[in-house]
Amino acid sequence: MNFFNQIKMNILISSILAIITLAGGEKIAEVDVVKKLPEMHGDKFYYFGFGSNMLAKRIHVQNPTAVIMGPALLKDYRVDFATPNKLWMGAGATIVPDPKSQTWGTLWEIDLSNLPDIDNQERVHVGWYRPQTVQVEYNNEKIPARLYVIVDEPEGNVHDMPPNEVPEDRQPSKTYLKVLVKGAIESGIPEHYVKWLKGFKHNNQTVAEFEERFELQSMEL
Repeated sequence: MNFFNQIKMNILISSILAIITLAGGEKIAEVDVVKKLPEMHGDKFYYFGFGSNMLAKRIHVQNPTAVIMGPALLKDYRVDFATPNKLWMGAGATIVPDPKSQTWGTLWEIDLSNLPDIDNQERVHVGWYRPQTVQVEYNNEKIPARLYVIVDEPEGNVHDMPPNEVPEDRQPSKTYLKVLVKGAIESGIPEHYVKWLKGFKHNNQTVAEFEERFELQSMEL
């Protein structure tokens, strides 16, 4: 199955799972079609969070069954920011293919009953993000995991731009970036990567509700 067909299959399966969950989530693991996604095993699936979902308190808002596995590494991709998000008052995170880069993130194991919830969180149904299966390195093993990529892939590497040249719509809010940094630290991601995340240009906007909810007041960038 080629790359684009895999994407279509992921979206189709997500829609089917959402319908099944509405009809009775307890039967979700009995559907043969879920076996087509490598990240699924039994009644659970692996998910790789590289953005705000590295933080436990954040992912548990919509995915209460998520259990942390630990830090994992995705090669040949880098984190970037694109598509303004009103909720976070700044650009959201995505990953972009880049053979010279590596992305650290948090590997989670989640019940299949929550798969429609995380799809909804990432706005798959309105074409904001799309699901993708990748191979991440975890404890010296390669694990197939689900992640979400912004449909309108950004051009250029925002991290390499001079701070005064970073477009406003490519800047995350200060609150959002603090969530990423706190999640990375909490997950045990290497210090050099945490420092790299702190180097992104943010728009200095804060979201008071999230600052309190995720206990970010003392988090420094």
